[in-house]
Amino acid sequence: MKILGIVCSPRNKGNTELLVAEVLSNAKDLGAEVELLNIANRNIAPCDACDSCKRSGKCKITDDMDEIYSKLLEADGIIFGTPVYFWSVAAQAKCLIDRTYALREKRKLRNKVAGIVVVARRAGATHAFSELLNFFNIQRMISAGGVIAYADVKGEVSKDRRGMAEARSLGRAIVRTIERNKELI
Repeated sequence: MKILGIVCSPRNKGNTELLVAEVLSNAKDLGAEVELLNIANRNIAPCDACDSCKRSGKCKITDDMDEIYSKLLEADGIIFGTPVYFWSVAAQAKCLIDRTYALREKRKLRNKVAGIVVVARRAGATHAFSELLNFFNIQRMISAGGVIAYADVKGEVSKDRRGMAEARSLGRAIVRTIERNKELI
């Protein structure tokens, strides 16, 4: 079982990455093969709405998203982590979400188990959480839940005991949901 954790924060080694790593650590302890992918330094262009992917089944834009597409397709479970920016997901998360439009036509993410990690300073977490949940629904993914944690300065999320505990629970939930899903298919 492969679980991919995608950190959609512009900040390396920040609070979102710490929390996604906590989810993955617990999933690994339960036997999953895990990978953490930070897209902070990746070149991911926005979708240009050309619709060529509807005809070809592939995005015409050539950038770092090509590698991410293959990782998304190989994974049984995917954790999407984002900080909250202006009561929403970070631009990096939105760009990645929009570029998965190329996978939507043939529902290539259908039945992938997905989890949400949101880190907020104080407000906007539920809106960012809802955006990711809507993305899962559009792609016909299976939500294993998520975690919202609170932090302001880099590294502070590790002091949010409830957030860290929920991250560990999310790791378990993703593994168990993947196992149950495989039994049903």
